[in-house]
Amino acid sequence: MMEGVSKRPAPPALPFEGQLELVRPPAPGGLELVRRFLNTYDVQRAREELDSPESLAAWLREQDILRAAAAFKPSKADVARVRRIREELRALAQRNNGISCDCALDALEEASGRSRFAIAFDGTGSGARLRAQAPGVDGVIGTILAAVHASMADKTWPRLKACADETCGWAYYDHSKNGCSRWCSADTCGNRSKVKRYRERQASLATNPA
Repeated sequence: MMEGVSKRPAPPALPFEGQLELVRPPAPGGLELVRRFLNTYDVQRAREELDSPESLAAWLREQDILRAAAAFKPSKADVARVRRIREELRALAQRNNGISCDCALDALEEASGRSRFAIAFDGTGSGARLRAQAPGVDGVIGTILAAVHASMADKTWPRLKACADETCGWAYYDHSKNGCSRWCSADTCGNRSKVKRYRERQASLATNPA
């Protein structure tokens, strides 16, 4: 055996950009918008997609949220508000994965009040959804919160989760049969968690031998 070669298993490589979107299929209905919203911040790489008013406007256009408000030009304050709501929703997604964390529910409630929701009936009159009436960033946030509300009503919300790996936090929809999936990818974050637990056990045995 060559001297100086570590016996420790190498940590799994970071997924390449876009890989998680291939591993996990989209969330159902409007919940996919919420999942994409949460993933505008890549915790693992500390990469912020909504880093300016221009990037926020571009993302909103990509999601077709600005169709009814094409003249809306976000400000830096708007970016800060949107990002705060995103992180409060991420905390809820972490709770969906059994992770204990703080969430400012009052901030979400205050944002919903500013959205000025109205009921929009479908063509048959047998169904309805919430529609944000407020202009600007209040309406943008309201559109996202309306999708959260709809998913809570149809019972899909508990399966929108933030990865249990604290260095990841990637949002995914748990399509597993029993709804017990904990990681965005078992091959990356799941394996990383197993390696971490293994090393902790080995360190504990070395410190406290039988």
